[in-house]
Amino acid sequence: MNFLIHSMQIKLGMIGVLSLFLFILVPVYAEVTEISIEKGFYTIEEGIVFVGTEDEGNKMISIIMMEPNGKESYLVGAVSNSEGIFETIPKNVNEFFSIIGTYQFTAFTMQKNDGVILSLEFDGSKVLQPTKSVLQLNSIQDKIIEVEKTVTFTVSITDNSFINPVYTLDNAPVDAKIDPITGKFVWTPSKSHGNIEDVIYNFDVIVNVGNQEDRQNVSIIVKKAYEQPVVEPKVEPVVEPKVEPVVEPKVEPVKSTMASFVDESKDPQHYIDRYNNEPTYKEWFDKNYSQYSSIYEAVGLEEPLQIPASFVDQTKNPQSYADRYNNEPTYKEWFDKNYSQYSSIYEAVGLEEPEFGICGDGTKLIDGICTIIKKINEKPWWQFW
Repeated sequence: MNFLIHSMQIKLGMIGVLSLFLFILVPVYAEVTEISIEKGFYTIEEGIVFVGTEDEGNKMISIIMMEPNGKESYLVGAVSNSEGIFETIPKNVNEFFSIIGTYQFTAFTMQKNDGVILSLEFDGSKVLQPTKSVLQLNSIQDKIIEVEKTVTFTVSITDNSFINPVYTLDNAPVDAKIDPITGKFVWTPSKSHGNIEDVIYNFDVIVNVGNQEDRQNVSIIVKKAYEQPVVEPKVEPVVEPKVEPVVEPKVEPVKSTMASFVDESKDPQHYIDRYNNEPTYKEWFDKNYSQYSSIYEAVGLEEPLQIPASFVDQTKNPQSYADRYNNEPTYKEWFDKNYSQYSSIYEAVGLEEPEFGICGDGTKLIDGICTIIKKINEKPWWQFW
């Protein structure tokens, strides 16, 4: 046992001399930037190897070990290459790891306080680098609140192994606060935060631990605070339509067409009878009232049709006029043009209108016209001999 202790002391002494020699060669300002183990884990039968980098190259690196009980001891040294990369010689796990727990290894060039720390876990059978925890906020539900009411909730992280998380807000509403240590959020929206509709306020809750950060967006809905003012419709004044005065049409007095000699208290037929029966009266009227077409117009009566018409010679057979009308186109045209007031030639000559298809003696209905039939004088039979 004494031999083993003596042997260990000799080794440590040699390492110390070598380290002192190398420290003389190392510039003051070189710093270790990274340290880890060469593979994921080592069993107690293996030799553990540390690798890392420093920022200048060709420097002496020292690694100090602190056990779970707080005891600190020098472990190993190494020299980096020109690119600043270093690798230690293998060290037996079972020679240095005896207590189950977390070991800390500090790699540095000159001052331990300027070194980089690596934590390793020993479970009694193997040594491994613990999995790095990820900083993450627990889910925060959106909130709904009314104006002048307080909304409060407490923010937390998923992994409580993180030490001293710091909570902050980004783009939060005015007067909204969060406790940086406990994560308690408090906000009382004022009336100015409300509107005639629901208002949504979006902001981020942030947590920081060391160089890790996580953030989560939160929505707080401030409910409708005011009713939209009712705008009364503008009532246009009713303009009464302008009523134009009704102008009664001027009724012109009807001028009497009767002659001045007519006494309206008498029967007009009285004057007709005098005209037809008293030649001197007729002569007097025709001379003094020639502007009237007839005595009838002068006394205000409708003049009856003259039957027979004025062209009829009453000494002749009236049928002769009807025959001429039916057989002489020029005569028919003359009558229709000058005596259109008569409904037919029969009315004009004072004959009854014949029934359809019946013609007078010596005529025959041909194409709707009574046509005179010429009689053939038959000779006695002996005249043909």
